[in-house]
Amino acid sequence: MSSDSRTIDDSLDIRIILQRLYLAGEKVSLAFRGRTAQCQLLGQEEDQFLASLPPDLLAAPPTRDDKASLGFMDRGFQYETVVQFKGLAEWEGLRCAAFSCPRFLRRTEDNRLAHFTPDAAPRVTFTNSRNAFLDGQVRSLGNDGFEMAMPDPSRKIQEVLHLGEESTLDLTLEDNLRITTYARVAYFGADYVGMRFTDRVDRTVLACYRDWLHGQQRLQAQRDQESYAAGGRAPAKEAGSPILPAAKLWVDRDPLVLVLTEREEFARHLAEALGRKFGILSLDYIKGALKPQVPGAGEGWGRVRLILIHNHIRLVSPLELSRQVVEQERCPLPVLLAGTEEDLELKRNRALAAGAVDFMPVEPFRILSVLRKLDETVKLFE
Repeated sequence: MSSDSRTIDDSLDIRIILQRLYLAGEKVSLAFRGRTAQCQLLGQEEDQFLASLPPDLLAAPPTRDDKASLGFMDRGFQYETVVQFKGLAEWEGLRCAAFSCPRFLRRTEDNRLAHFTPDAAPRVTFTNSRNAFLDGQVRSLGNDGFEMAMPDPSRKIQEVLHLGEESTLDLTLEDNLRITTYARVAYFGADYVGMRFTDRVDRTVLACYRDWLHGQQRLQAQRDQESYAAGGRAPAKEAGSPILPAAKLWVDRDPLVLVLTEREEFARHLAEALGRKFGILSLDYIKGALKPQVPGAGEGWGRVRLILIHNHIRLVSPLELSRQVVEQERCPLPVLLAGTEEDLELKRNRALAAGAVDFMPVEPFRILSVLRKLDETVKLFE
């Protein structure tokens, strides 16, 4: 596969990606019979992969060899393909569905300059039209440009750069390899900017950058193959438990709020909106005891002062997770449940019955009421 290819058709490369998604506990989108469901990827065999399905689809599954659209995000890029339903299966006592392994994967974005996401993001210092020197972080790279974001998630890249603006950039590729280059703003993503190299870039510098990029691609592919070989090709029920996602610190401040959510954009939004008052630590919780997954938790719960359980979490309901944390793990911290404001009183009653101190509406997001609720709850338990 060439470095600029938007299609992956090598069967080993596809299996490597599926294994990476499984180990990370990622969900995939499966669409058939006019329905689209977010399904947990559970494991794979040589010619098929296993995924969870909602109860209603398990009760009335598609017929064998029916086609389904598969979509997922991997290393910052969205992929889509078509697979076939192979029948119902079982994974660690859980009923699930088996689908054929994809024959190809196609990137859905054609306008992005980047096509490679490094394991370690390079640092970059850049200028804008107001002659300010700013620090950025590279998200992904391509032959003709790259995508970068602000290191502080509370600061938007759109606030410091504008479409078409040219910038001088000092790009630290490695500790002993730095280049100065010139690029122009080509497009904006949700929290990143696409920068296209201009004609001012010296050809020797550009050749050095591209040599480094292609070398990084080869090294990453080699590491991926080694990781895949170490993980084996057995289905998930034989290969062992998935590696649980690590907690992510968005804002380092006290009091620290632990947000349990599978939606990174929700945690990012909280950090941007509340970061001047609260620290934000998020965790894409999958299973197991919560306390061992909290960084710095020893006898207590580390620096965490409040646990916020979003209505979008994996494999377990927010109410069940609240009962687990309060009743089984004997957590002394306040627990808040959060979600949509429909049927608010009913949700509050259920939250209290599950051991939480309250239910807080966050959809729609009203920053002042959310800020006040978190502040009151933390002070109540000081």
